Amino acid sequence: MKANKIIALLLAGCMAAFCLSACTDEKAPDFSGYKEIAELATLECTFHNVAEIRNDGTDILFGINVGYKKAWFEYDSIVTLGVDVKKVKISGPNENGVVTIAVPDAQVLGLPDVDESSVSDIYQDTGLLTAIDRVDQMEAFKTAQEEMKKSAEGDVGLMSQAKERAQTLLGQYVQSVGQPLGQVYEVEFVDAQ
Repeated sequence: MKANKIIALLLAGCMAAFCLSACTDEKAPDFSGYKEIAELATLECTFHNVAEIRNDGTDILFGINVGYKKAWFEYDSIVTLGVDVKKVKISGPNENGVVTIAVPDAQVLGLPDVDESSVSDIYQDTGLLTAIDRVDQMEAFKTAQEEMKKSAEGDVGLMSQAKERAQTLLGQYVQSVGQPLGQVYEVEFVDAQ
């Protein structure tokens, strides 16, 4: 009976030693905060814009041009450039300590934010019995905002700068996660799909 207890204790000790030998002190890095870093990696640019209202005056009443409208106003907007956080992916580190970060191309995030203090007076010239109304102003503003967004999206230099900023901050984030673990990771960037 005593021999069976000793054998059972030895087997239990061997199993415990075997199970614990599979455990290592090395902790896996936690890169779960990368989305917040990618959101912080935005670039804000101020654009000056002009909104125009034009009607060549095709409305003629009794031979008098009553439809002629021409007006414009200026304003500044802040355009935010950055990467789509949902497309950023971090994988690794692999056996060589390389962490791969997939980063998409930069894009305009949201609509341009108008600096209301910069909106100028409306400068206008109209035909007889014609006025610039609120609808005209809103339509001109909407068109100007769309053109501003397209202009920012077409600026290759700004888009490149925004993507590089995201890559820099994400790379620094990966390094800062590795430091407490005593790891120095090599970071490799790839284009996200």
